[in-house]
Amino acid sequence: MKKQLLILCAIIICSCNTSEKSSSLTVGEWYTGELKGKSFKLGEQKNIDLVKMAGKYYNAQDAKNLASLFSENAKIYTHSGEMLEVSEALYENYFASLDSLKWVPHGLSTQTLEDNSIAVVSIPSSDSRYLKNGEILENFLFERFWIVNDKIQTIVQYKRELPKNFEEIEF
Repeated sequence: MKKQLLILCAIIICSCNTSEKSSSLTVGEWYTGELKGKSFKLGEQKNIDLVKMAGKYYNAQDAKNLASLFSENAKIYTHSGEMLEVSEALYENYFASLDSLKWVPHGLSTQTLEDNSIAVVSIPSSDSRYLKNGEILENFLFERFWIVNDKIQTIVQYKRELPKNFEEIEF
């Protein structure tokens, strides 16, 4: 009876201790550049929260608070192929050209490199920009936010035109 009780306790303890096993599981692999051969693991909620805060400041056109979420040498690689150096002035100038804007994420997922050096948040989103000249720019974006030391280091954007029946598409 004692042996059976000990075996049962051991099974329960082993089955309850899953956090260590799941946090060390890796998924995917990077194939090019300095990250070649590195794997990802699931990321942390704090990365999602950082990007959500950036979205809040972006939609409010709050250049100061938005810029504070980026690292000192942060860059944005836009969907048009342009590389921008992030600063409060960059966002102030950009927001000055707009009447309003609306960035709506459709979902956020996060991964972290296996060595915890870089987190990545991937986001499909809709982006609407209402320029002061009356022009309206609407795009479907896929963006990757690269986060280092709890600051946004890089944003890489990809875009496509919104389909005519976008509201009908079910995800």
